[in-house]
Amino acid sequence: MSLFLIFVLSTLADRIVAVVDDGIILESEVSEYASFISADPVMQKNFSNYEEIRTNVINGLVSRRLLLMQAEKESISVSREEVLKRVQEKLELVKQRFPSEADFYNALESQGLTIDELKRNYEDSIRTEILMQQIVQKKLAAKIMVSPIAVKKFYEENKDSIAILPGRIKLAHILLPLRPSEDSLKKGFERAVEVYQLLMGGADFATVAREFSDDENSKKNGGMLGRIKKGEMIEEFERVVFTLKPGVVSQPFPTRFGYHIVEVLNKGSDWVLARQILIKVLPTRSDTLRCEKLAEKIKNLVKQGADFDSLGKIYSVVPETDLGEFFIKQFTPPYDEIIKNLETGDVSEPILTPDGYHLLYAREKIPEKIMTFDEMRDQIYQYLYWQELQSLYSNYIEEIESRTYVEIFY
Repeated sequence: MSLFLIFVLSTLADRIVAVVDDGIILESEVSEYASFISADPVMQKNFSNYEEIRTNVINGLVSRRLLLMQAEKESISVSREEVLKRVQEKLELVKQRFPSEADFYNALESQGLTIDELKRNYEDSIRTEILMQQIVQKKLAAKIMVSPIAVKKFYEENKDSIAILPGRIKLAHILLPLRPSEDSLKKGFERAVEVYQLLMGGADFATVAREFSDDENSKKNGGMLGRIKKGEMIEEFERVVFTLKPGVVSQPFPTRFGYHIVEVLNKGSDWVLARQILIKVLPTRSDTLRCEKLAEKIKNLVKQGADFDSLGKIYSVVPETDLGEFFIKQFTPPYDEIIKNLETGDVSEPILTPDGYHLLYAREKIPEKIMTFDEMRDQIYQYLYWQELQSLYSNYIEEIESRTYVEIFY
C-alpha cells in the first residue's frame, strides 16, 4: 500500500491510524476499544485521560496484529468454544463490579456500546490472550530462568517495603439509633395534622410549604421535589408516594426524618413528580442523653463478660454485629485513635454519629509483622517469573515488528 494512498485514506472520517504489514487499523476500531475501557470502572483507573487510553489501545492493536500474524505462521489456533467460554466468564466478572445489572447496562449505553460489541471486544482480547499463552509455552517458557538465589536476593533487598504485613483488626459494632421521645413524636404529628387541615381547607400547597416545611432544600420552591424514580428515596417514603394518584394530597405519614405531607403532580410507571411538606421530629438533648446512658450500660455489661453479639441482637438497630476485617492504618480521625487504643476483646467508649451511638468491639487485633522469606518465597518467584516473561514477550513482539512493515499515525 503506497504512503500517498495511506495519507489520503487517513483523512477520511474513519481514518487509518496504523498499518501492519498489508493490514490496516481504523479509527473506528480504536474508538470502540477505548469506549470499552472507559466503560469499565476498574480498567479506566489505569489512565488519567482519554489520549492515554487511545495511545494504549493503538499500541495494543498493533501488538495483537503482529501476534496473530506470527500465530498463523506457527500454525497455532484457538477453538471458538474455548474463547466463548472465557468471554462469558469475563462478562460475569465485569458485571460484579457494578451495583446492579441495570447499572452495568447503563454504563454500556453511556459509552455508546451494546452487549454484542462488548462481547466482540472480549472475543478479540481473549483469543489474543490464549494465543499469547500458547506462544509463550512454545517459544518463551523454556527461556525463563528464576533461580533460588535471585528470589532470596530480591527478598533481602526489598523486605523493608514488600515484606511488611500491616496491622489489622476484626471489628463488630452495636448501633443505638437516636430516636425522638413519644412526646416529641406526638407534638410533631399534631403539627403535621394542623398543616394538613390548612390544605384541606383550600390553602395553596406551595404557599404552605414555604411557610411551614422543615425541608430547607425544597421549601423555597414550594415543596417541589422534582421527578423521583423508584429506588431513589427511602422505602417508607416511596411506599406511600408511589400509591398516590396525581392531584391527591397524602395524609401525614412518618419516616425517620419526621412527618411528610406529599402531593403527586404527575406519574409514570417508575417515577412520580411530587412536592412535599416535611415536619421534622428531631431528638432532643434528653433523647441523646438517654441513648448515651444505654450505650454506657451495654459497654459496662461487655466489660463484665456479657456476650457482645447477644447484646447486639437485643439492642442494636442492625442485628448483624460483624463489620469485618480492616487495616488499622486505613482509619481516619476520630476513629484512628479509638482503634489504636483497642485490644482484642475490648469495647470502645460510646461514639456519637449522625446515625446514633456506636459501640465498637475488637474481635481480634493483629499487629504489624515482617513476613519471613519462607512466607514470601512463592509470591516473589511468581513476580520475578512474570517480570521475565513480560520482558521476553516485549522483545519477541519487537523482533516480529523489526521484520514487519508497521506505520502508526497517532
